[in-house]
Amino acid sequence: MMRYLSALFGLYLLGIAGAHAADPAFTASPWMPLFQGVELCNLKSEMPRLNRGHAVRINLQADGVRLLATPGNGDAAGETDGLKTSTFLTKNKLQLAINAAPYGPIHAVENKAQNVAGLQVSGGRLISETEGKFPALLFTKANKASIAAPPFDLAAIENAIGGFQIVLTKGEVIPGSKDVHPRTAAGISADGRMLILLVVDGRQKDYSLGLTTAEVGIWLKELGCAEGINLDGGGTTTLATEDGGKAKIVNRPIHAGKPGTERVSASHLGVYAKPLPIK
Repeated sequence: MMRYLSALFGLYLLGIAGAHAADPAFTASPWMPLFQGVELCNLKSEMPRLNRGHAVRINLQADGVRLLATPGNGDAAGETDGLKTSTFLTKNKLQLAINAAPYGPIHAVENKAQNVAGLQVSGGRLISETEGKFPALLFTKANKASIAAPPFDLAAIENAIGGFQIVLTKGEVIPGSKDVHPRTAAGISADGRMLILLVVDGRQKDYSLGLTTAEVGIWLKELGCAEGINLDGGGTTTLATEDGGKAKIVNRPIHAGKPGTERVSASHLGVYAKPLPIK
């Protein structure tokens, strides 16, 4: 009898472990259409710590969907002129934009020269070459997306942005740093049709604390991605959408430790999309 009870208890514990293993990393609101081929959902987690985030699901084959990485600044100093994500959106008449590659230096004001750390291609033009082992998110003119490590084949690449590390490959989460920060990330579905853009706020007690890089991979996987890349985060993490011709900040950035404050960035990824049909 004791052996029987012990066996039952063991199965019970295994059941609990299995249930916890299957627990989602976050709760999500229903996907809300923003534009044709573009949907938004809001994310929240309580464990292992409080977090709030937002995900955008983009059908790369939807009519009218086009991408734009921050263009270069020509013969001026640096590689690009820094802009807030909201300014990048309005200046280029985009429907959606996020911050993208790491960069330097940080400036308090816009339109000052900055350099991108890693690969950046905009409209088929090479803006910044890769540094070290930084991976990148790449798009062809036909919106075929891929995530790769250097060396890159740029022959057919129309837009590309660099990131810090790959966090998801072939559906497997990549272990990484245990540091917790605000995060900006991107992922691609296994069929290559869907692009997921993810922002998770952090460094804000009682609101959102941030993720590790492995947790970024887990969140992207749960959002339907097979491949994922961690982009620049921290105080630069920002998601903006077009709302009535103006930029709307969806998340709560934390530049200079001030919640709700945007940071000037050298690198962004923008999305053009058609408005929703009028009902």
